[in-house]
Amino acid sequence: MAGDAIQRPRHLSQVMHTLPSLLSDAPFALHTWAFLPPTLTALWLVFVPLQGQAAPTAARLTVSLLQDEGATVRLRVRLPEGLEPALAWSGTAGEAPYQLVLVWPGVDMTLNRPLPSLPPGGIGPLQAVALRTETDETRLEFQVSHPVEPSLLRVGDSWVLRLVPVAPATAPPSCMPAPAAVAGSATTPTPAAVSSAPQLQRPLPRQSATTGSQLRPESLLLDVTINNQRLAGVVHAEQLPGGMLLLPAEAWAEARLAIPEQAQALSDGTSAYALDAIPGATYQVNRQNLSLEVTAPASAFTGSTRQSRGGLAEPPPRPQAGLLFNYDISVASSGAGGPVTSGASLEAVAFNGFGNFVGSALVRDTGARRTAERLDTFWRYDMPHRLETLVVGDTVGEGGGWSRPARYGGIRWGRDFGMRPGFVTMPQLTLTGEAALPSTVEILVNNARRMSQAMPPGPFELTNVPVITGAGEINLVVRDLLGRETVVRQSYYASPRLLAPGLTDFSFEGGWLRSGYGRHSTYGDMFGAATWRQGLSSSLTGEARVELQAARRAAGMELAGLLGQWGVGRVALAASSGSTQGLAEQGHLLQLGVERNTPRGGGALQYERASRGFAPFGEGIGATVAEQRARERWLVSIGGRILKGVTGGISFVSQSRWDGDQVQTIGLSLNRPLWQRTSLSFSLNKRIDGDKAWRAALSVIFPLQDGIHSSARVDLANKAQSSGSVSASRNAPAGPGLGWRVEGSSRESQLARAGVQYNTSQIETTFDLASDARGKIATRGGARGTLGLMAGRPFASRPVGQGSFAMVEVEGMSGVPVKRSNQVVARTDARGLAFVPGLVPWEKNRIEVDPVDLPLDSELSDSVREVTPYAGSGALVKFSVKRSRQALVELHQADGQQVPVGTQVRLLPNGPSFIAGRRGEVWLSELSAERQPLEINWPGGGCTMDLEVPAMDGATYGKKIGPLACSKE
Repeated sequence: MAGDAIQRPRHLSQVMHTLPSLLSDAPFALHTWAFLPPTLTALWLVFVPLQGQAAPTAARLTVSLLQDEGATVRLRVRLPEGLEPALAWSGTAGEAPYQLVLVWPGVDMTLNRPLPSLPPGGIGPLQAVALRTETDETRLEFQVSHPVEPSLLRVGDSWVLRLVPVAPATAPPSCMPAPAAVAGSATTPTPAAVSSAPQLQRPLPRQSATTGSQLRPESLLLDVTINNQRLAGVVHAEQLPGGMLLLPAEAWAEARLAIPEQAQALSDGTSAYALDAIPGATYQVNRQNLSLEVTAPASAFTGSTRQSRGGLAEPPPRPQAGLLFNYDISVASSGAGGPVTSGASLEAVAFNGFGNFVGSALVRDTGARRTAERLDTFWRYDMPHRLETLVVGDTVGEGGGWSRPARYGGIRWGRDFGMRPGFVTMPQLTLTGEAALPSTVEILVNNARRMSQAMPPGPFELTNVPVITGAGEINLVVRDLLGRETVVRQSYYASPRLLAPGLTDFSFEGGWLRSGYGRHSTYGDMFGAATWRQGLSSSLTGEARVELQAARRAAGMELAGLLGQWGVGRVALAASSGSTQGLAEQGHLLQLGVERNTPRGGGALQYERASRGFAPFGEGIGATVAEQRARERWLVSIGGRILKGVTGGISFVSQSRWDGDQVQTIGLSLNRPLWQRTSLSFSLNKRIDGDKAWRAALSVIFPLQDGIHSSARVDLANKAQSSGSVSASRNAPAGPGLGWRVEGSSRESQLARAGVQYNTSQIETTFDLASDARGKIATRGGARGTLGLMAGRPFASRPVGQGSFAMVEVEGMSGVPVKRSNQVVARTDARGLAFVPGLVPWEKNRIEVDPVDLPLDSELSDSVREVTPYAGSGALVKFSVKRSRQALVELHQADGQQVPVGTQVRLLPNGPSFIAGRRGEVWLSELSAERQPLEINWPGGGCTMDLEVPAMDGATYGKKIGPLACSKE
């Protein structure tokens, strides 16, 4: 067989019979043997030393590589004296490559040093060299790409193999293979046994058997393992006469091997590729086990790209139609016969699949005058699939990097990244690596584990790697199946000021500027503005903005970019011209900034300078407005960890106006945890201009118990009254419940203060008391909530505000607690409805009903739902509840014995079946209201009977019924 050692013939009469099998099992088909007469073949065999099963001799050898003039190559083989090799040579007939081998029968050789390393194209005709060891011999194998004439000579303590390029030989007709002539000393060529595992260099491929002079591919059915990963099923492979091993394209795809440029084909026409085309790969065919072991570098596999986050979320379905009326009402009295004042903020919202229509107003009564002012009226349409929003009516514009936002009435179309929570707008890191074996890839950001993914062999690329803003270090840990780890460290800097390459943010606005918001509704100049912001590269973001008014025009741009891995800087330039104050003027604006944030702290430096003629957007009109414009601003801040457990910061602000007014302030803050959750804070603010005023505060915050927090504070100032205060409070729960606050102070205007907040499922109420040094008591009460209509059902709830809500229906179940994010926030009313405010728009909000809170005879199909609402609208969430009567019944046979285990009990006429357990007990559900017919069957008996079903209340639920006797039919 192919895997056994070759037994040489011991008698000349065996030569003709044994030689073909020797050739078919040899690692190379020695083609030249076919050109020699049988007599010479027999003589060659006579000189072969007849070996028995003696143990091989151990020896060490050294191989050196030399190159003569031209393409001639010499190899020097140094080994102990007396060990003569046999030269076997395939000849130069046929197509390249040609094979040559030096054989030492009965010798077990090892290398003194590695074999000569050959470049990818070889040296001269020599393409590969390998050493193979068997149990009974050692072979030094060579592969040449051009016809050569080999010669083997003894020189001192070495054998020199010389390969001289010659013209290719012509194959004469021959009836059988014969050994090649041996050049050099009188050594005898020896047929090679089946190859074993290669050593050091890649082994020469084994040629398939010959039939006469015609060579055919050898068909193999193999279990293929590539880098310790076994392919599914048996692979049909073929070994070509030249030694190349072909695997079908399916196997390449399954193993994710990179496809070579040159395609091959199996004998049946199946597309295939040669393993020999993989640079740096080695393989071994075990013909006894019919297996193939391949070892390939990571670069031999196709690359893979993984995102550290999931794909873009699908936009939620459009909301159902509904109405909301939000209110916030307060009434206050100053006491001692003072006036009673009141006010209310009102908002009406109508929503459906075509957007939201919103109208709001502010109503006030000062005791002497009543006013009602409209605040905002607008229609908003969100397009989450495009991350865009269209607003028609009252809104607030986008100021951009150098301008400022302004209220106006008109239209706005712009980007809104908030519709896709988790969408990261800043440039994300891309990490690359490679793995030769299936591995696990972990990413640690600032030594905190952020993600872990399984990775197949080959090069890989991780995109959208989650990082923390500011400066940091990211570690890429690749751990393969054998537990080996490779760690790659990389520093980075991430800033939300930058946009990812190609990502755009924009806002197009037009309408009439608005002033006096909350006091009166006045619309002034007509304008148009456009802001366009785009990520130019992973380290640079640009922005351009244009503002057009009848009496003013302005344009500017901003560039923000990374300063290496240190921080981020920005520069903005803008210019304006017009006559907003009645006089023609023009001016410019310059802004510079740099900031750096690290896990330990950060700092920022901002500078702005504007000329006298630069008119800000939305500026009012007046005689002194131009002189009151800002001239120069400085802002410097730095903060972070100072000492162990101590954090703090310092800031400097300077601002000057064109009328000469100037303000310069420094600030200092310190914070230190004391014990448990107690903390000490200190702050100081001081003007360093002509005013010289300063103010300082020292406070201690410490928790008590049951959610109660207390604090003490001292305020000091050089131009104001110093004071001290102590307070204690307990916040109201997220759902129905009570919260309170008490405070005592040394301030004469408010010596004592107390307040209470009470929440129900329908409303929030507050009541506050305050007393001054003269004993005057002021009071204030308030109520906040929402009235609405959705799905034809009216409701009342705590305020929705600018968020979203859910109407939860638990079919007919009253008093059932409803949880949002694992907190009870509402209870169902008599209709089984609960109103859950405070949902986060565009995010998945978890709504839960605990089955334990349901009646005992109720079953919940699904206790958790996730809902993603639109902004300012609601979603309907239904929980299906199945009511069924249930009972534990004990059944006996007519003789009083319990029915056997496995007895089947079926509800008549078409109900489900149940299995009785030990003691004749069976749990029945879906019973009829009062009387339930039963069919009972067990091996050798059975009966029918009527079960009297008791009422399902807390007193009887779960109590066993019976024993009930079952008579045979």
